[in-house]
Amino acid sequence: MKLYNTMTRQKEEFEPIHKGLVNMYVCGVTVYAPLHMGHIRTYISYDCLAEYFRVFKNLKVFYVRNITDVGSVVGDADQGEDKIELKAKDEHLHPLELVDRNIKGMWQGLDAVRCARPNISPRATMHIVEIIEAVQKMIDRGYAYEIDGDVFCDVSKIKNYGMLSGNTLQKLEAGARLSIDDKKHNPNDFAVWKKARTNSVLKWNSPWGVGYPGWHIECTVMSTKYLGQTFDIHGGALELAFPHHENEIAQSYALYGEQPVKYWVHTGLLLRDGVKMSKSLNNYITVDDAIKKWGAVNLRWFFVNGKYNSPMNISDGALDSTNAGLERIENMFSALKNNIGSTYNTKLHTNLEELRQNFEREMDDDFNTPNAIACIYDFVKQANIIIATHIYNEQNVIEITEYFAKIDKVFKCFDFLYSRPTQDDSQLEQQVKQLIDERNKCRQAKDYTKADALKQQILALGVELCDNKDGTTTFKIK
Repeated sequence: MKLYNTMTRQKEEFEPIHKGLVNMYVCGVTVYAPLHMGHIRTYISYDCLAEYFRVFKNLKVFYVRNITDVGSVVGDADQGEDKIELKAKDEHLHPLELVDRNIKGMWQGLDAVRCARPNISPRATMHIVEIIEAVQKMIDRGYAYEIDGDVFCDVSKIKNYGMLSGNTLQKLEAGARLSIDDKKHNPNDFAVWKKARTNSVLKWNSPWGVGYPGWHIECTVMSTKYLGQTFDIHGGALELAFPHHENEIAQSYALYGEQPVKYWVHTGLLLRDGVKMSKSLNNYITVDDAIKKWGAVNLRWFFVNGKYNSPMNISDGALDSTNAGLERIENMFSALKNNIGSTYNTKLHTNLEELRQNFEREMDDDFNTPNAIACIYDFVKQANIIIATHIYNEQNVIEITEYFAKIDKVFKCFDFLYSRPTQDDSQLEQQVKQLIDERNKCRQAKDYTKADALKQQILALGVELCDNKDGTTTFKIK
């Protein structure tokens, strides 16, 4: 399998550092506002990638995605107010009340679009001790300096700074992306610890006074704490390549003297009417609003149809087009199950084998989901011709269904594969309620792997689930 590595700007053969195990870190949400569609686009991509490793490559995946609950300031520079503090002030909330509310909404949104929970979702505020230790180590090694309670990384001492994004020190101009600060030795030095404002709530004691961590050092500390000094994949949206990921590399070089990541994998931007969708531009669509408008499965299928590292433009027309394709697959399966004959069809078997080869070839070529789905549509077109003849049998149906079920473990959109057991609705309701109770207990115990498995079991019964904001779960029998 090959993946495009942003660092080398080419597709490279993927070989994990540890045989049989993929260690992956993805930059998570800054929880000062509700989850939006840009987040969903990114996390569906990494969810599919992780599942493909597991299902098709027989690899274990240890997936870490952080939660930024302090340290990201307005403008993502070194000066300004923390986004969470500012938003909490506007809404007359305690910052942690705002954080907890948005984290709950984040999980509800990601659960709705069927993203499996990461193995670990560390919060920055729970790693202040480790962050302070890392900052002190950078100072001791001569890569950081303190001035009036602020600590900055000295990028002039970082070997090959800018190699990921191309923004080398020679190309960067003062104030081009980072604000000018007279306290810095160099305009491009960045903060790893910030002096807190007098009225700040999110602040901690440190050797340099009361303050809070910089955004970049948080990810360096959390990724290396759980995955080691070097790990396989670091992901995030392309817009994070500079300065965030560039500064993560600088910090790892300062702390450990080496690159932290083997493969830098970035997702493309999400556009709305041709313009980047973001909170700062106020042109974003919240996940709740998008699900109400288009439906969770339809949204997931739309994003699966896009190349993970290419821009995507969201619109009603684009959603309608991709979802018409999903209906084509569903219609093929409906016909397949209703026109079964008695003779095994070797041509249908051959077509399925061609799909296996072509689908996995495209997925192995930099995770090219659009081309892989095109292979599915080719199979559907050929299969429909044979289905119309009724010259195939139950064994053909089983083979096709099993392979599409394997694909669905990655895409998670083929609900039509799973027929509801023959039983009256009262029996089914009782079964679903028991499974929901068991799932909720797993969620409370933070056993998200088992909870996700139970969710898939419920969906396979032909039942729609809705995790409500008040913590309850309701369902509807299709």
